[in-house]
Amino acid sequence: MSASNRTVALNFVKNSDMIQELLIDIEMDVKYKIYTEQKNLIAVKNLKELLSQIDHEVEVVPYEDKEKLSRLLVSLKGQALNDNEYRMIERIIKNKN
Repeated sequence: MSASNRTVALNFVKNSDMIQELLIDIEMDVKYKIYTEQKNLIAVKNLKELLSQIDHEVEVVPYEDKEKLSRLLVSLKGQALNDNEYRMIERIIKNKN
């Protein structure tokens, strides 16, 4: 193999390695985003279940007040909300206004 062919081959290997590393980085980023969104999806499901327990003819749901809404949902859940559930409440309040 000539020197120029070896150089081309080495450059190809270097580029392939670099592409592999970039793909691994992209894969890790995508996996993290999926993991995060799965946790958000679970929080949404939990909040929907809690809200479905409310008799809307009797109870007024305080959609504009984060603290009151949080207290109501904690009361229904019987324990503290997790971080993702609180973030979903913040999104509800932000989107409501």
